[in-house]
Amino acid sequence: DVSPESRSRPSPIRREELGELEKAPYDVLAKPRDGGPDLAGLQGPGGVFLRMPELRKHLGAINRYLRSEAGIDPLLVKIAILATARQMDSQFEWTMHEPVARRKGIPQRTIDLIKHGKALAGIPEHEAAVIELARGSLGAHKVCSRTHARVLKVFGERGLLNIVALIASYATTAITLCVFDQQLHDGQAPLLPETIGEPMPGVTYGGA
Repeated sequence: DVSPESRSRPSPIRREELGELEKAPYDVLAKPRDGGPDLAGLQGPGGVFLRMPELRKHLGAINRYLRSEAGIDPLLVKIAILATARQMDSQFEWTMHEPVARRKGIPQRTIDLIKHGKALAGIPEHEAAVIELARGSLGAHKVCSRTHARVLKVFGERGLLNIVALIASYATTAITLCVFDQQLHDGQAPLLPETIGEPMPGVTYGGA
């Protein structure tokens, strides 16, 4: 039931179907980037949310705030997105963000720790705290006292709430991609291994 044009369950939306206010976002999504199609273009969550202009507007405002105005380090934003995509087993979300994270300067070792659910020894505490929070809240469905205290100590109450909201925002995207069975673009190799499912050997979700 996946449309070959949208690469997801909904049929592709046409520009002429949109109101004037929605044509500008459509044009942004449809525009190739870096000389080629963008994985996050019309064949992606942006294309899905074009069908719900009011929802897209409010979700977009939250996303912009969390990424650009909440005071979260841009590298931590990417780490939180990757940790969320991994815990949600979201192939599209991961494959969309891993290359960007690498270009932004996140070490391949850190990316691989997240990707393969490995122990977090040897990475900065603030990065480990964010990954641990995602693993606990999304993977184990429980954030233990140690993890909560660690994140609170590193980021403070306001920072903790902003990071929770950031994780929730990208979990919402992952759920949307799952429900509409969003497929990767033709020719795009998947970058996320098979589901981690149950906690992997040597991994503690949400702290000890």
